[in-house]
Amino acid sequence: MQATPLQIIAGLYLLGPNLGSFAEIVIALVFALTAFAFRRSHNVPIRGLVMCAIGFVIDAVATPLTAAGLMWARWVNATSLVLVSWGVIYMLLAMADAAAHRTRTHFSTILKDLLMLLSYAVVLIAVLTKDTHVDPTPILASSAVIGVVLGFALQESLGNIFSGLTLQMSRPFAPGDWVRSDTFVGRVQGISWRSTTVVTRNNERLEIPNSDLAKRVVINYSNGVVADEIVIGLSYGTPPNYVREVILESLRSVPGILQNPSPDVYAWEYADYSIRYRVKYWMSDFADAERLHDTVSSALWYLLRRKSIDIPAPIRQLRMMPEDGARPSVEAFERNMLAELRQVDFLRPLHDDELKLLVPEVTVQKFGAGEAIVREGDKGDSIFIIRSGTVEVVATNSEGHQVHIRDLSRPAFFGEMALMTGEPRTATVRASTDAELLELDHDGFSELFKTHPEAASRIGEVIALRMTETHELLTNVPRNDRARNRANWLIAKMCAVFDLTLPHRTAS
Repeated sequence: MQATPLQIIAGLYLLGPNLGSFAEIVIALVFALTAFAFRRSHNVPIRGLVMCAIGFVIDAVATPLTAAGLMWARWVNATSLVLVSWGVIYMLLAMADAAAHRTRTHFSTILKDLLMLLSYAVVLIAVLTKDTHVDPTPILASSAVIGVVLGFALQESLGNIFSGLTLQMSRPFAPGDWVRSDTFVGRVQGISWRSTTVVTRNNERLEIPNSDLAKRVVINYSNGVVADEIVIGLSYGTPPNYVREVILESLRSVPGILQNPSPDVYAWEYADYSIRYRVKYWMSDFADAERLHDTVSSALWYLLRRKSIDIPAPIRQLRMMPEDGARPSVEAFERNMLAELRQVDFLRPLHDDELKLLVPEVTVQKFGAGEAIVREGDKGDSIFIIRSGTVEVVATNSEGHQVHIRDLSRPAFFGEMALMTGEPRTATVRASTDAELLELDHDGFSELFKTHPEAASRIGEVIALRMTETHELLTNVPRNDRARNRANWLIAKMCAVFDLTLPHRTAS
């Protein structure tokens, strides 16, 4: 009796059919136990193991029937060979697919499924032809007729299948890419026979028919850096070049916005109430688009407010002159500013007439949380007094790392070192919370120092003390007797910056 292919693979039927059947039962048991042990694992081809186990069991049972010379036993052997072959094909394709997509969470399976069905058909036809001596021509002819009928009945489904194949081969997007088509935006999860799965930002799972998706314009946001833009209307009274400078300054300090390619600001349209600007910036990951859009919009509001750039609204305003006494008086504003300035220790001893010299140069500035107020290395020509909120002072140490110096809140001040010495800023100060600051520029202090020279000496001593503390934090050098020499040096620098002549001071 001629041995079946499975009996040849086992190699034990040379010693006898019974021993071969026992070996096949053992092999089937190994496959079954492996499938049971890994039944909950997605990385093990359970279906292939089960098909192989059933095929070996059927072949082991068919061995006595074959030995008895039963004519239909060859059909049983053919069935076992088909099952084992299908199981092996399934496991090979599953392992190849897992190796190719090891780093991908989701992927498309259309090509794998088609290759599997084609392999199944080839094995089935080969077994029918060789082992059962069946002529496959009538079967193929009948399959063609059935295929035509099913083609008309399943026209839409077949369209989705072939559209899915087209998407898989042309690869306009890959699983994990962010795409936009019509009104939806989401991340591609995978392509199946019928549809493409897209998960939106709201974690909504969309099943889009492949035939519909193949006809649409699909925008892929996963080709490297991607741009987004904000359109904003600003006052006609502000020069476009100044607007461009202000907005680009704001975008410099927004985390997540790339500086290469650099942001762009375009004066785009003369509208009825405003000049419309397009603010274009770049990001490395489209998943951050909504967060960055919110961050940029918030930063622009604070910066435009500080720079007194109006965002006009399309409304009609009716201005009524207030009655006498209803308008806030200049005196009230002056009293308020004097009270604020007296919160600063080195300004507190000054008389009202002397403080009033600073009031005309005071401007109120608002900063949003996370915004940089001053930057290390920039030129400084103003000092800031904290009116509300908290700011953080950081500087770069000798190793190039950012070091936290201190947190400041009302009534602290900063920026005086660069203003008084004419040197670049030595630290970066950013708002930890929304903060309101008073800004005093060079002109106000110049007038003050000319009429009240002793204020320059007092400020010089405060700056020297702070400079010594910062130096200790950055270099771990203990304080020494050079603090007084540093104060003298600073006062000399202030005299040069503000063109002052002070009485000679002797170090104590």
